[in-house]
Amino acid sequence: MLPFLAIAKVLSAVSAVAGTYMSIQGQRQAAKAAEQSAEWNADQARKQAAYDESVAQKNMRRERENNKREIARMRALGARSGLTETGAVSDSLIEASERHQTEIDDIWERASTQAKQLRGQAQMSSWEGEQAQTASKYNIYGTALSGAGSVASSLIKEK
Repeated sequence: MLPFLAIAKVLSAVSAVAGTYMSIQGQRQAAKAAEQSAEWNADQARKQAAYDESVAQKNMRRERENNKREIARMRALGARSGLTETGAVSDSLIEASERHQTEIDDIWERASTQAKQLRGQAQMSSWEGEQAQTASKYNIYGTALSGAGSVASSLIKEK
């Protein structure tokens, strides 16, 4: 009967080692996947921020061109009616120009704010990936110690 107990102890220790190994491998893979996912999310947020800024710059150029045409149209109308660019006509042109510049500034302000938020999300996602990796490391250490304890316990047990 003694050889059976010895075999049972060895099998118990081997299964504890195998279980610990499998658990550690699973934790490593989960940590790697979490980190890769966080980096992918961060990369996507950075790309979206750059895209939003690019679109805003195009919209600003388009708005500037439209504003130039509107000012030119206002000048042409004034000239056709015989008005000079002084007084009320000049004030009207200046007001239109300032209004258009404010619209352009607003386009950039919205895009810039959105891009900052996306970059902040990217940074947070990267940090979360790092934290998942660190937490996994400690979980792996805990699993290894628990497995070592199980192996030692199974080998020490008597009848």
